[in-house]
Amino acid sequence: MDSQLTLVTATPPIYLKFGSDSMINATIFMNSRPAYTLSTALQGSTTDLSASKTSELLARISRKEILPNTIAFPSVNNGKEIRLNKWMSRQKLSDGLHVHVIETEIGKCFLRKHSVHRLALFTEYECENPVAHWDRPNATSPISLVLYPGTENFHPQIIAAFTIQELRMRMAEKADSVALSRAAAQATPIATLGHRK
Repeated sequence: MDSQLTLVTATPPIYLKFGSDSMINATIFMNSRPAYTLSTALQGSTTDLSASKTSELLARISRKEILPNTIAFPSVNNGKEIRLNKWMSRQKLSDGLHVHVIETEIGKCFLRKHSVHRLALFTEYECENPVAHWDRPNATSPISLVLYPGTENFHPQIIAAFTIQELRMRMAEKADSVALSRAAAQATPIATLGHRK
């Protein structure tokens, strides 16, 4: 009896390329075609994620001044709003690592900072290889969200989680940069005081 070797081709990941470097207003492309649209109202209180082809609303992030921020997915939980910090709760793992936990149809997923990918999403069953992560070949190229097989049914949730957390990280980095600039500006006159002629 002859034996045959069957080669199984692994399904390649999906690359969602952002058309602009914005986490609140961007067209997101898949295979060079618009797939999703992120749009934010002028006041910045609501960000919608929609399917580009049909304009179907996939997720809505609502930022509120007094009440907690919320998120809603029309296809999940009957479209009811849930608190953002409940849907994407911050937790500390047993190894001391801080993550944001998202409940998905495949179980808990952990979104965390990553030294190579900046942000990466892992399942509770596989903490070594991410199911999604950022990809940016260089500082001038657009950012892409890489989604691996098995995530197809919750792409809107992944996109929402990544854009929310990336926006938070950018705001924190900007605040740190401003604080460092102010500290440097305040320190400069003192440092040069003794050097007058």
